[in-house]
Amino acid sequence: MPVGLRYSEARTDPWRRRVSTLHPLQKSKQEKLNARQCRREASPLTMTQPDPPTLASDGLPARLTGQWVQGKNYYLCRYLDIMTHGVVKKWEAKLAYVDVFAGPGRSIIRDTGEEVEGSPVLSLKYEFAKYVFVDKPEVLSSLKKRLNGHPKFSQIAFLEGDCNDVIDDVRSELPANHLTLAFIDPTGLQIKFRAVQRLVQNRKVDLLMTLQFGMGIKRNLQQYIRAERAALTAYLGNAGWREDASAGGTASQVVRRITNRYMQQLREMGYQTFRDREIEIRNDQNVFLYFMAFASRHPLGGKFWREAIKIEWTGQRQMNYAPMEGI
Repeated sequence: MPVGLRYSEARTDPWRRRVSTLHPLQKSKQEKLNARQCRREASPLTMTQPDPPTLASDGLPARLTGQWVQGKNYYLCRYLDIMTHGVVKKWEAKLAYVDVFAGPGRSIIRDTGEEVEGSPVLSLKYEFAKYVFVDKPEVLSSLKKRLNGHPKFSQIAFLEGDCNDVIDDVRSELPANHLTLAFIDPTGLQIKFRAVQRLVQNRKVDLLMTLQFGMGIKRNLQQYIRAERAALTAYLGNAGWREDASAGGTASQVVRRITNRYMQQLREMGYQTFRDREIEIRNDQNVFLYFMAFASRHPLGGKFWREAIKIEWTGQRQMNYAPMEGI
C-alpha cells in the first residue's frame, strides 16, 4: 500500500456569500445601483492590477504552499543524498540534475509563515556536475537572483519557458554520458507525456515525479470527461484514460486505473515502477493530493528509492516491502 502522509493547510474563505432578503424587484434595482457605483469607482489600473507577489525575507518572490511541502522536500533530499553517494564513484562524478518546474527557489508555508528552500536550491547541496532549471521567465528570474553568487552557479543552465516547448533545449544541456535525475513536480497536469518520452530518449534518466492525481485528476475528473480535448489526454499522451473512466466505480478507483495506465506506459519505455513505494501525500483533512513516485531503468535506482523512504518524514521506519515489481 502507498505510504501515507498528512499535513495541514488552513482553508478559510473570508468572502462568504450573503443571502439577500430583498424582494426580487428591490433586488434588481439594488443590483443596478451597485453596478453603477462599481463603474464609477473602478479605474483601468485597479481592474488590471495583478496581486503583488509574496516576498520572502530576502526581498525576492516566493511561492505560497502547504505544510506537506516539507515532506516532499524530505524525500527528495533523502534520495539525492543516497543516489549521489551510491553512484559517484561508478559514474566518476558524471551526474546531472534536471528540475523542469524549478520554481523561485523559496516557498512560504501559509499556516505558519515559515520559509523553506525550494527543490533547485536543495539540489545544489549534492554532488551533481550539471544542473538544469526550467520555468517561466518571471519565476526563473527570481531563482537566478537568489542563486547569484552561489559557488555552483557556473554549473547551472537556466532555461526559460514551458518545459514541453524547451525539452530539446534541456536535452542539449545534458551531457550524453551523464546519469541524470529528472525531478518533475508540476502543480497540475502541465507536463505532456510526449515531453517525458523525449527527455529520456536514448539517455540514462531516472524519474522522481509528483503525480497530481488527487488535485489534478480526481477533483476535475468529470470536467475532463465532458471536454473533447482534455488536458488529461495530453498528460497521458493518449485518450485511453476514457476507458478507465467508463469502467465505472468510485472516483478513487478510476484514479487508480489511470495511475496504473501511466505507470504501464513508463514500463513500456523500459522503466521499472514501484507501486509499493509510492508516497501518498494528504493534507490534514486526509484529502489525497498527489503521489510521489519513482521510476528507473536500473534496479539500483529502485534500491536507492526504497532506502530513501524507509524512514518517513514523521520518523517512523517503513517495513515489510514487497519485492520490486511493476504496479
